Amino acid sequence: MRGAALAALCCAILTACSVLDQDDDRSRYRYTDIVRFGYVIANAFRATHPEFRLAQGDVAWGRPSDEMAIELQVEPNFGRVPGASVPLIFAIRQDGDSGRIYYTDPHDRIPVSFRKVLSPLGAQSPETNTLAEAIRRVGWRDAVTVPGKKAVDEKLKRAGRAKEVTAVVELKEPLTMSEIRSRKHLSRSNAIFSPAVAGGAPVYWDHRIDWFCQPCGGEGDQMTSDFRAWVSSLEPADEAVLNEFGLSLGRLREVARAGKVYGYIEHDANPVLLRKLLKEDYVSTMYLVQTREYCADDDFGKCVSGSWPKGDRLNG
Repeated sequence: MRGAALAALCCAILTACSVLDQDDDRSRYRYTDIVRFGYVIANAFRATHPEFRLAQGDVAWGRPSDEMAIELQVEPNFGRVPGASVPLIFAIRQDGDSGRIYYTDPHDRIPVSFRKVLSPLGAQSPETNTLAEAIRRVGWRDAVTVPGKKAVDEKLKRAGRAKEVTAVVELKEPLTMSEIRSRKHLSRSNAIFSPAVAGGAPVYWDHRIDWFCQPCGGEGDQMTSDFRAWVSSLEPADEAVLNEFGLSLGRLREVARAGKVYGYIEHDANPVLLRKLLKEDYVSTMYLVQTREYCADDDFGKCVSGSWPKGDRLNG
């Protein structure tokens, strides 16, 4: 049973990460509007790869006017990105003949696999893979893949006040933003709106603004509205492209209609306060992704270690 569960999890991760490397004989819609192409593609990437933060986006440098190609700049989705980590820039293009979507280096058109294009970032921040796996475990209710609260609490207790922890918080039952507001200590700055499904990807959103979603921005209800606005803009013609990201239009519409949060990423939090949150009955578990020194101050970009203040609160 354990082997089967882990094998299924690995399959889900590999499938969601490799779909753009695949090709088939389906007829694909050819985009002609670069703004709409970017809005669909960049936000599909954002929704299915929460381990990365979409720092910037633009049309691809030097592209012919009729080529559908965008450049994305991404970095590990952690509250404080290590100074040694350099944001990664890559392009996502559509082949004009086949309609296939593929990754490239920003300065050429040679197709590159997803793993290869993002491997430098993974080498700089190995925790990125840990974050991706943790998010894809949300919704798995078997005892093998879900860490018990007692084990998580012991790890947080050992971390103490001199550390900060990034964790994926899984809720016992999915909640709307209104329901989240009525609970203590829950974040509304990002959300896993749907767990990863077999052969598919998670559906994630956050409060950040980017070039391909300039109206976006805001936490809580506004974030849900931004996600719904993106989904409502999608058309049946986008189905093949969405499939390549491990999504489907029907599933996205159901997720947007429900507007329920299954979990979220808590960035650089006080372990003492995370222990309090863990005790709440509406929290199912936590996946601890990264533990590092707490920065009490920032001296010209250099972390000054210290201890968390006792009066600090987690998300109000």
